[in-house]
Amino acid sequence: MKRTLLFLLLLLIGSSKLRSQEELTLNDCVKYAIENNRTLQKSKVDQEKSIESQRELLGALLPQINGSGAISYNFDKNTVVMPNFMNSMLPPNLQDPNADKYMTVPMGMNNAANIGGSLVQQVVNFSLFNALKISKTAQSMADISVDISTEDVISQTATFYYNVQVLEYGLKQFDRSSALMDSTLKIMTANKDNGTIRQVDFDRIKVARTNLISQKIGFNQAVSVQKNLLKLTMGYDVNNDIPITSLDISSLERLIYPFNLDIFQPKDLPTLKLMNQRMKMSELQIRSAKFELLPSLTFVGNYSYYFMGDDFYTGPTFHKYPMSMVSLSLKIPIFTGFTTDAKIKKAKMDLSKTVYDQAQLEQSLHMAHSNAVMQLESNKKTIEFQKDNMKLAEDVYAITERNFNIGISSLSDVLNASSELIKAQISYVEALHNYVQSYIDLKKNDGTIREILN
Repeated sequence: MKRTLLFLLLLLIGSSKLRSQEELTLNDCVKYAIENNRTLQKSKVDQEKSIESQRELLGALLPQINGSGAISYNFDKNTVVMPNFMNSMLPPNLQDPNADKYMTVPMGMNNAANIGGSLVQQVVNFSLFNALKISKTAQSMADISVDISTEDVISQTATFYYNVQVLEYGLKQFDRSSALMDSTLKIMTANKDNGTIRQVDFDRIKVARTNLISQKIGFNQAVSVQKNLLKLTMGYDVNNDIPITSLDISSLERLIYPFNLDIFQPKDLPTLKLMNQRMKMSELQIRSAKFELLPSLTFVGNYSYYFMGDDFYTGPTFHKYPMSMVSLSLKIPIFTGFTTDAKIKKAKMDLSKTVYDQAQLEQSLHMAHSNAVMQLESNKKTIEFQKDNMKLAEDVYAITERNFNIGISSLSDVLNASSELIKAQISYVEALHNYVQSYIDLKKNDGTIREILN
């Protein structure tokens, strides 16, 4: 039994390690980021907060019911001083000429208590009604902000993901160059031993190989940096490795997008929707300031029951009686010292600014989309050019190396061909990176970044 449990435990540990080493696709990373990105989580909290704010204002429109109660014991009763009318009410022959002008009368009883309730209902309050509309608009803005934050997270995750893929692909190109140079170095070692080449020429090829290794180290560091940025965006533990799938060049180069400016619809973009809600909010702020000049009507109702007695609520001195009241309270603003007028003018100025912001945003969205389309087209052509250039550099290097081995080409020719091959490989990797970045930018600018998961 113990052996069986131990075997199952080892099997579970082994399977968990296998799962932890599974390569993550872009879809996996984006889904993880949507669930764990800190900025997006804060946006969702703001969204929930706006819902509660709306409920708070809605509650102010509902009846406000409160209950109250109190119990007290009077160690010293309240004393009232009043004219001594008792002496003046007696017949003149019975009045005391030396009596005090004032008399004191103790009020209340030793024990007192009350219990009751009150109801307050807003009957007419235009400012409060408008505030409810403002809270609904704020909730819509919070919902749109979550959509914007989600698209930002998708865009950032995809950017860093592709950056890692492209840089790791570049490392493989360095490995190819290193293999070619190692092959050349092996042949030159044999030639050096035979005295065919000089030591200085052999050292030159070693220096070129060292430079290649240094460049590869720089690429390795760049991969680590981009992986850390990817982890940060995803909310992933930075201490854990994050293996991702290798770059598929054929699928990357086949990324197709309909380059048609006529189908661009900025009105459907979350950023423009958010601006429209800001416009609506500015209009509601104007109405809110105007509503401060309108009257408000409030209904109030109270019902209480009082108890009192010298004994503890028993005996012949114990009394109890109810008290109830209903009222309508009307408030009519007459003069506010020009405060409301200033609020209205300020709200109108804010609306004018929002109109200008909306026009500028629409222009910038069209410009960004146009630039992104042109950049993507340009980068796609650059990829094709750099791919052919890299293939040509590989052929030149192979021919130069072969000619060097048979004594036709010089060592300088080999080093120059090697340097050009490395430059061509780096240029191709940079072209891939620029193409992917422009592709992501375009998808984000036209509001289709979520399609990248498909």
